[in-house]
Amino acid sequence: MAALPKKKISRVRGRTRRAHSAVKLLGLVLCTNCQQPKPAHIACPHCGFYGNKKILTTKTDKRIAARLKKDQAAAARKAKAEAEKKAAPKPKAAKPKAKASVKRKTDK
Repeated sequence: MAALPKKKISRVRGRTRRAHSAVKLLGLVLCTNCQQPKPAHIACPHCGFYGNKKILTTKTDKRIAARLKKDQAAAARKAKAEAEKKAAPKPKAAKPKAKASVKRKTDK
């Protein structure tokens, strides 16, 4: 059989014992880099800095990196197209033939 208490523990005695088990609010401090509130002794979730060092990659960093990569690819395609345009000689276009205009007599 399992162990059983000898006596009932009163509400006051039980609640007094559990008085220190309450969840406490974290102390927030301002980030030295971005001035956003953050928990003390933890890397900033907004900018990824801890002290003066960047140690985390944030979603914003990933978004900026993806945008830079996209812009660089677009610039490379544009430069390549311009280089091909300059390198390839333009074919001379044939002059369009003049169409003979036909005048019709209209009944009035």
